[in-house]
Amino acid sequence: MPWPFTKPSPATTPLGGRSFWQRRGGATRVSDETTAAAGAPEKLPVRADFVVIGGGLAGLSTALALADAEPTAAIVVLEARFLGFGASGRNAGLLSPLPAPLWLASASGNADHLWGLAHVNTRVHDIARWLQAEAPDSGIAPKTLRLEAQGHITATGLARVAQVIAKAGLVHRAATSPGGHLAVDLDTHAVDPYRTVKALAALARRRGIAILENTPVQGVDETADAVRVAVADGREIFARAAVVCTNAYSGSLTLPQKPAAKVVYNFMVATEAGPPARLGRPGIENRFVVELNTSYVFYRVQDGRVIYGGIERFKPHGDSDFAVPPDVLTGLEQLLARSFPGAGVAPEEAWGGRYHQTANDLPILQRTGTRGAIVLNAGYGGTGVAMTLMCGRIAAALARGEKFADPDDKRLHETIAATRVPIVGGARFVAGVATDLMLLRRPALGS
Repeated sequence: MPWPFTKPSPATTPLGGRSFWQRRGGATRVSDETTAAAGAPEKLPVRADFVVIGGGLAGLSTALALADAEPTAAIVVLEARFLGFGASGRNAGLLSPLPAPLWLASASGNADHLWGLAHVNTRVHDIARWLQAEAPDSGIAPKTLRLEAQGHITATGLARVAQVIAKAGLVHRAATSPGGHLAVDLDTHAVDPYRTVKALAALARRRGIAILENTPVQGVDETADAVRVAVADGREIFARAAVVCTNAYSGSLTLPQKPAAKVVYNFMVATEAGPPARLGRPGIENRFVVELNTSYVFYRVQDGRVIYGGIERFKPHGDSDFAVPPDVLTGLEQLLARSFPGAGVAPEEAWGGRYHQTANDLPILQRTGTRGAIVLNAGYGGTGVAMTLMCGRIAAALARGEKFADPDDKRLHETIAATRVPIVGGARFVAGVATDLMLLRRPALGS
């Protein structure tokens, strides 16, 4: 299947410097190493009550939560490039109704994780209703999350997952994948991620929150009575507390404590537009599909285009993290053809991006510094859209000295903080899958 564009050189990407969502949302086309616009820097206040560093979903949801808690507080959001530059403007837009996979593995034997599983699902639907009311320009729309097994082993594992989510009380439905294996459907929503960032920023500005783009922060530290935020051009702003929401870009800042998360590079493509019927999957435009296999591909249909991803790397490529290696482009094309055999769809544009992955797939929400006035709000991984919007209230409570208005937010934070890689729970889950698989295969072995 031929590419409809010239394959990129190692340092460039088709329509480079933007994702599909950013391009159609009007984001300025820039290099990873440049700011979004030329000209004089915006005026930086000398003091504020709270400074939020990072103008993505995590930063904006935190700023809005701070404004809810303290309506008269002076809140400043600092963004190094343009709002939604990072993973917030480059992902697939799913509001995942499921939390970290490790909670699925351990929930059967851990009451807190089982509660967390149910609570996250409830909060996702609450967030969807809030977006529909407060930020309808986010492109929020109902979707069915379909988890599709691609073989006997993944079907057996998915059956175990279905048992866990049933125990948590989550509404779900059994279905069949195109290959004839088990699939599980859950109700949720999806957004246009870049439009969501813009909608939240507009809401924040209406609430009196100051947002400064093209303002890269160099470091954050504590003085005797304040937090000092140093901007790269030498300016400073002092605040009661600062919340660091820079996720995969946190490594560029000088902080009292670095977030314990690794940077992962993810790559996606968008196909040419066409009628959804050509894909041979009735109702596909209403689903967000995750194929459970070694590639772990995911896709949705948006305005007749397939938005598709599923290859990750741990090292950057080229001089921009928008860049996509040629072998990754080829790999995504092959996976796309496997997911939609005979449909004749091909990528039209491609982009890459960084995200922040923790060992347990849960975000880092903690106070740091000698007085705890610097808050880390990072490490959102592959369920970032829903969790960033959900955890803004937690980060705001930490910035205010752990003043939780909602006891469920406090419990969620404590459950996230207490979660370790559940070796025992994970081993039991894998052992259960293996046992089920042997039981399934036994008649064939004995025949």
